[in-house]
Amino acid sequence: MGYQVLARKWRPQSFEDVVGQEIVTRTLQNAIKSDRLAHAFLFSGVRGVGKTTTARILAKALNCQEGPTAKPCGRCTSCQEITNSNSLDVLEIDAASNNGVDNIRELRESVIYGTARDQFKIFIIDEVHMLSNAAFNALLKTLEEPPPHVKFILATTELQKIPVTITSRCQQFNFKPIPFSLILERLKSISQREEIEISDYALRAVVSCAQGSMRDAQSTLDQVIAFSGKEVSDKDVQALLGVVDDEVVIGVMDSILQRRQKDLVDIAQELADSGVNAQVFCRKLIQHVRNLMVCRIAGWEERLLNLVDAQREAIEQQAQEFSDLDLIRCYDVLNRTENELRWHSNPHVHLEMTLMKLIELSRLPSVEEVISDLKSGEQVAALPEKAKEKQVKKTSLFKMRTSEKQSRKSESAPAEKMENAIITQLFSEIQSASIRLYSSLQHATLMKFEDGKLSVVFPARESFHHSVVLEVENQDRLSKLCEKVAGDLPEIEVQLEGLDERSGDPAEDPKVKAFIEVFPGKIIVEKEVKE
Repeated sequence: MGYQVLARKWRPQSFEDVVGQEIVTRTLQNAIKSDRLAHAFLFSGVRGVGKTTTARILAKALNCQEGPTAKPCGRCTSCQEITNSNSLDVLEIDAASNNGVDNIRELRESVIYGTARDQFKIFIIDEVHMLSNAAFNALLKTLEEPPPHVKFILATTELQKIPVTITSRCQQFNFKPIPFSLILERLKSISQREEIEISDYALRAVVSCAQGSMRDAQSTLDQVIAFSGKEVSDKDVQALLGVVDDEVVIGVMDSILQRRQKDLVDIAQELADSGVNAQVFCRKLIQHVRNLMVCRIAGWEERLLNLVDAQREAIEQQAQEFSDLDLIRCYDVLNRTENELRWHSNPHVHLEMTLMKLIELSRLPSVEEVISDLKSGEQVAALPEKAKEKQVKKTSLFKMRTSEKQSRKSESAPAEKMENAIITQLFSEIQSASIRLYSSLQHATLMKFEDGKLSVVFPARESFHHSVVLEVENQDRLSKLCEKVAGDLPEIEVQLEGLDERSGDPAEDPKVKAFIEVFPGKIIVEKEVKE
């Protein structure tokens, strides 16, 4: 027999061997013991978490010569044939290549015949969501009332694509992603049995790439062994998987804390030169930021952090130097960057500029600090000098054209500065919450927060963006964000100015009527705005 990959060689052969799915295996075992087995099962979950493996074990449990039994022997002819995928009474069907109604008709015709030898005829349909609608409909009656000797086991990675008429006829079992520690423990056991010398760091790097999939972890370990042989070094793993050393990630965060821009540029260039995937590195930074937050909240918990003790001192020190707000800001920026890197033409440059942005984020004060300083009439010390000089220019992004002169005259007033700070923070929150609402507000000529009231004014030509802001969902979103930023639930007034009074009642305009039918709101004409 030729070489078998680790994922097949070490595939679980009993319910007890299945890792991380105790709820599923216990339920199935109890159902067998109490003779309460359903006629159809639906296994769902991400790739590589044991759906097909559990289906085969269930088939062995039902057709074992000692069964039905919760502990199949694994030695009888039936168990051996199911393990080797050549049993006449256990049929595995790939729905991706047998997804037509004709294939299901053939299945229905074969259902009526008895078994060749075993007690049950079992159909395992993998990736069942690939069946066509006609095929699903053809399967309905057979799936609901199969002959007593027939069992169906359906497996899918996309449960949302399965019609409810199918799911309602099956017992559903959700396979969750396997925890990091359980995959790591399993890989250590496999490495010892295969007599592979590999460090704990290298195994952790392999598990990190798996993202909760045992099969992915075993396949990656297979690839690492093929590259390095029986003795796997940490450098080989880093080179093969594009994994960045944890010390580099810690160094990046130290450079952000100490605002060493040159060091970040050097690190970004080294990553590009060594061929490290920018998106993979960004994910590593996101995980590190998450670990820092967990360390701040719960202290050093290896179960929560999945880190080695050698990094404890550096992690705890960084966790104390970053504030909760700093880490939340870093996470938001990195998460957005990770999505953008998929499509960016020059990902390493984009990553480099993101690291520069993280340095600037550490300089920003919280909105509470800004409001407190402005109330006391002090300058915002945490802002750089250049930012102070350009504060009026930044404010003009939110108070445009019609309010430009007014803002210049009153910029020195503490109340006006407080208002500007609130509006600036509000726009930042809106951009994160809804890009559609944020884009529409960019067309406003005035956005003002005063005396517990948020006023937004649009010119007549921007009636579409005016209607977007008037949507009930966006009104609720604005109210919640204002309450979050200013600590108060404001009254919101959205106005449309510049209507020609000679054109008659704007409410009679067909276009306005059409908008109001979809987006209910109050129309305020230019005269009312001035008054």
